Amino acid sequence: MKVIKDALGYAAESLRTAGLKYYIYCFVLMIIAGVGLSGAVTALAEGHYHSNMSDMVPWGILISGLAFFIGLSAGATMVGLLIHGFGRDDYHPVGTRAILVGMMCIFAAMGCVMMDVGNPFRAMKIPFLLRNETSMFFISSSSYMGFMALLIAELVSTVYVTIGKAGKRGKKIAKVLGIIAVPYALIVVHSFTGTIFGVVKAREMWNTPLLPVHFVTSALASGFALVILVTIITSWVKKKDLVGKDTYNHMGIMLCFFLIATVFLDTFDYLILSYSGTAEGLETWHIFTGRYLPLFLINMVGLYAALIMTAFKKLRTARGLFWSSSITIIAIAAYRINLISIAQLVPLYHELGEIQYVPNMHEVAPVIGLTAALMLLFAILTKVLPLEDTGH
Repeated sequence: MKVIKDALGYAAESLRTAGLKYYIYCFVLMIIAGVGLSGAVTALAEGHYHSNMSDMVPWGILISGLAFFIGLSAGATMVGLLIHGFGRDDYHPVGTRAILVGMMCIFAAMGCVMMDVGNPFRAMKIPFLLRNETSMFFISSSSYMGFMALLIAELVSTVYVTIGKAGKRGKKIAKVLGIIAVPYALIVVHSFTGTIFGVVKAREMWNTPLLPVHFVTSALASGFALVILVTIITSWVKKKDLVGKDTYNHMGIMLCFFLIATVFLDTFDYLILSYSGTAEGLETWHIFTGRYLPLFLINMVGLYAALIMTAFKKLRTARGLFWSSSITIIAIAAYRINLISIAQLVPLYHELGEIQYVPNMHEVAPVIGLTAALMLLFAILTKVLPLEDTGH
């Protein structure tokens, strides 16, 4: 009880001393979340009638959001492994924030799924009522719930360590959870998300055993980039560096390594697709270089630009990493949209003709609203929870 009382007292004091800018920021996020999520309420009442999705393109921007946010969540767990597995104590000031980033992103991914289903109660039947153990949907949805439970347990144990209330056993639990979160996130959670698409034989762009690997590499790049971005922005807001120059340099090296793997797979994916000679492959390449050319360029040019920036030590500073991390996240978001959308635009039968799909605001607004709501929750939690930069 004393721990709970102390925690509530800390939270109350933190909110009381928060400045006016903090409350204005929260209010703006609240307005955006309310307006955006009103679209989700409309979809719940009327279905996806107002969206541009159809029986030819049943998965739209919401499923792109699922793949993107799952990747961010999985990649953010790397910080816990660096701290507890490799003894990088210089990452302690961002440890709890990385856990919170992972939590917010897994919540966003699950929110995208529930909004895409239309009726969230239908989505919640899996895996409790609708159980098909051979289904990738069953395996993935079960792993998401397990990952949420793991992150919550890691957060609680880390906070106990931070405030000095955890004994030797509590510290060991926090260490073990921080280490196992990475293989669970990458192998169990995100690999099976890629497998959902990889087992679809009818889709040229999806049906490859390398897609789970591709999902993992892009998850590491985007998730770690988001943690870097949060670290830098927090340092600027607090007007003090959470980590030192050496840590920023190490962050840049890690991001560069993840980008090398991602760029390698992306480049050869597109190269093989364009030289495949199959009708489906050539049509997919035609869409990439035609109406989806802007997103294709954002994806590839962005990844190469971020890779080049992180390769130079002089650019592995707070300002340089801010831009390289931002570009990485945007580039991989474009890849997720391309992966989900373009694969469905290649007609399964030539008699169908050209299939059109462009996400409209009825699809985009709920994703923006959900993102704003979770940014608001993140802002509140980072304000009321004791973090490593105050307790380590």
